[in-house]
Amino acid sequence: MKITPKVDDRKLRKNLQKQIREQPRQTQIALGRTAEFLIGDIRKRTQSGKDANNNIFKGYSTTPYFFNIGSKGSPVYRTFENGYKEFRQFKGRQNNKVDLNFTGQMLSNITQTSNSKQAIIFFASQTQADKAIGNQVKNKREFFKIGDRSKQLINFFAKEFKKASKLI
Repeated sequence: MKITPKVDDRKLRKNLQKQIREQPRQTQIALGRTAEFLIGDIRKRTQSGKDANNNIFKGYSTTPYFFNIGSKGSPVYRTFENGYKEFRQFKGRQNNKVDLNFTGQMLSNITQTSNSKQAIIFFASQTQADKAIGNQVKNKREFFKIGDRSKQLINFFAKEFKKASKLI
């Protein structure tokens, strides 16, 4: 997910581009802080069981589920008649609310990088990125996007840019 400052107003866009040219370090700091804010927002919202548009995630599957309950080295397979929901209960995890959290690794693996032109939010590990894609696409749980928060993001970016300009 990329965050690039864009403005519709021509005069404001010209001033923003001038600021980026003249104060690239401050712009990088502001974009980095904005990305960190979004990462925190994604984690908090997801852990509360809501997608990017603040809709509650659909429940865990109750379709029969065949899964390895042993280790990778010595697999033991079992069918869970009430699906992934029953599997989560078997593993001692809550199964009332979908929070996309089994081990905590996927959400904690979200990170960011920024420069004076953009900030990129991504998963540091390909394994965790694959999990996210499965949740986002296969399970249709859109958690890894900004959603309807565009105005708040722009306001937050502007505030952070102003703070960063005063710091350096």
